[in-house]
Amino acid sequence: MQGGKTDRIRRSVLFGLFFLSGAAALIYQTAWHRLLGLFAGADTIAAALVVGAFLLGLGIGSVVAGFWADQLSRRAALLGFALCEVGIALFAVLSPWLYYDVIYRELLPIASSRAVIFAVVFAGLLWPTFLMGCSLPFLSKAVVTRIDGSARLIGWLYGLNTLGAAMGAFCGGWLLIGSLGFDKTIYIGAALNLVVAVGGLMLAIGLDLSPADAAWSSPGASRPARSSEASKGGVVWRWSLLVFISGFLIVALQIVWYRLIGVLLQSNGYSFSLVLAVFLLGDATGLLVGTRRIDRIADPRRFFFLMQGLATALALAGAWFVYLAIGAGLLPSTFVDRDIVQGDAADIGLIVLLVGLVVLPASFIMGFSFPVVQKAVQVDLAQLGRRVGLVQLANIVGNSAGSLVAGLLLLDLVGTAGTLKLLVAIGLAFAVLQLATTRRVGWPLVPTGLLVLGLLLFPGGEAFWRRLHGLTVEKAIVAEDKTGLALLKMSDGQSGRLYIQGHSQSRLPFDTVHVFLGAIGPLTHPEPRRVLVIGSGTGGTPYAAGLHPQTDRVRVIEIVAPVIDTLRRYRDAGGRSGVDGLLANPKFEIVVADGRHALALDSGKYDVIEADAILPKTALSGLLNSQEFFRQVRARLAPGGLYVQWAPTERTVETFRSVFPYVTMVHPALLGSDRPIPYDRQRLLDLLARPEIVLHLTGARIDRAELIKWFAEKKIEPLNDGRTVPAASPNTDFFPRDEYYLNRP
Repeated sequence: MQGGKTDRIRRSVLFGLFFLSGAAALIYQTAWHRLLGLFAGADTIAAALVVGAFLLGLGIGSVVAGFWADQLSRRAALLGFALCEVGIALFAVLSPWLYYDVIYRELLPIASSRAVIFAVVFAGLLWPTFLMGCSLPFLSKAVVTRIDGSARLIGWLYGLNTLGAAMGAFCGGWLLIGSLGFDKTIYIGAALNLVVAVGGLMLAIGLDLSPADAAWSSPGASRPARSSEASKGGVVWRWSLLVFISGFLIVALQIVWYRLIGVLLQSNGYSFSLVLAVFLLGDATGLLVGTRRIDRIADPRRFFFLMQGLATALALAGAWFVYLAIGAGLLPSTFVDRDIVQGDAADIGLIVLLVGLVVLPASFIMGFSFPVVQKAVQVDLAQLGRRVGLVQLANIVGNSAGSLVAGLLLLDLVGTAGTLKLLVAIGLAFAVLQLATTRRVGWPLVPTGLLVLGLLLFPGGEAFWRRLHGLTVEKAIVAEDKTGLALLKMSDGQSGRLYIQGHSQSRLPFDTVHVFLGAIGPLTHPEPRRVLVIGSGTGGTPYAAGLHPQTDRVRVIEIVAPVIDTLRRYRDAGGRSGVDGLLANPKFEIVVADGRHALALDSGKYDVIEADAILPKTALSGLLNSQEFFRQVRARLAPGGLYVQWAPTERTVETFRSVFPYVTMVHPALLGSDRPIPYDRQRLLDLLARPEIVLHLTGARIDRAELIKWFAEKKIEPLNDGRTVPAASPNTDFFPRDEYYLNRP
């Protein structure tokens, strides 16, 4: 048997290794989420499917390893953990090829069904997530040598692993991906797994081969009786049900936080990893603090009920504080009009304040739950692994259900505010259970009262989002579902500004830049019969794309369904400004889908393809600015067809020129083709004077004089004349440099 000091050293090293393992796992999740999004789609529905598949694989691995671990010696369990790390690393090295070259390029044609998408993503993630799920049961078996104190050790393991996950989410999303790209970031994760595997194998050398059950005791200790009530299987299953509900609750709250913080940060490319990292940091801190104080908890069940109610009350309080603070002037009302993710010290402080108030407190309290549950169920060393596995499975399945139900159903039916209220009801049920099982009420009445007030007084979706967009008495149209949020801020009955996911996208009447981008392609092409427009906004680009009399069909792809709902409600309220024509004219076909996904599944050819202007730093914008996307567009153009895009950065221009042999820039528009581009300024001005085109423009209140001035005065710059020009540092699917702008010098 190993000496106690040597065993403690091994244990401490293992804790450090499990920290690194957690960091690698979240580095992978951050990168794989994006790569699988190419196949599944870039909308929030696809995101929920990917997260659900990831979590489900973890749960399966956890329960299988839990039952297996109880049959192993301590050394064998540690060797199993090390081999799992090797398997994860090997898969990670292959994953860029598997997810991109095989799943995305080869299987994309079958991605029209959500069920098929989930099945393919689940199959693609099963190997690594299964092995990740095996880690905690195996390590728990290797580390725990006595049943008394086992909950504390398992809590430390899980807490440090979660802390590593927080670091992985932050470093992956804020440092590695933006500096190295997705593939190289994944390789760093693989290197971490190999370090962990080597460390685990070295620690296993000389470790006692006897079953852990024989090494449980120390001199003078007495073995706990297995006949206690807590050792009965029914108690484990009851706790698993409670853990399932708790896991559902916390991840559903996470979905609410993603929407809330995403809007306040204008759906920035860094928002997702920020919320995830802070959530994991709070969860890990709660785990570690709870582990230190677990011996003071006399009644785990009552304490568990209290923690769920308190965590939900804190989540409610965070969202409510943002709402009230903006109204009182304590927080700025300009979040949607000013990007605060710029690196300025004052803005960084504001971001820290937001996530610190909204995300951190509730996730910290939720972290207490895990060690409490372990204390309740771990009474028999012979069943330690399976109980770790069952509890972890219940938590992970609850997490997966929370992601899918909240992301795909609740946001669709009741919006963000309604989803939060439903979660408040779950938290209130826990709080009432806690009060019902104690004689002394005391301060737990405070979170219970807050939850009751939340159900009664928390604002509805329209009032909530109006406040967060800085509105008081102004008229606005608000629409929200699982695909996103749109708000049209009205200045009068016909004019307004549209915000999508928290950032200003376009206006009514249509901005000249959007009309210019929509009109230039069909006016330049000699016979623009079929036109495709990716992105709608208020409709300026697609409406202008239909101005040419020869155009028979304009297909419009919009990823955020509430954008179209907002336009319909604007029209139904008497609004015109071209929106009525866009929605009523059979020439226009409007489809709600991921533009890149829809284009890949479209077998047709187009004379003109256009992308509505999108800020390059918006989350997922890199999917529409990469070399691979431009090549995809080129393949869907008919001979001599034109692709039109806004040129927001020099890198966008370089990337564009590396794909299209003929490129003309009419600032700020890029035109690309496989044939010489027949751009004739005078011809375009003559077309703009045709009566039917004049009627089309004036019917939408478009400033025709300003538009003509743009076409008459904008600089014409031929860039490519028959051959492509290699880009030194292009935007690619694996490295969307412009999207991760904070990492650029």
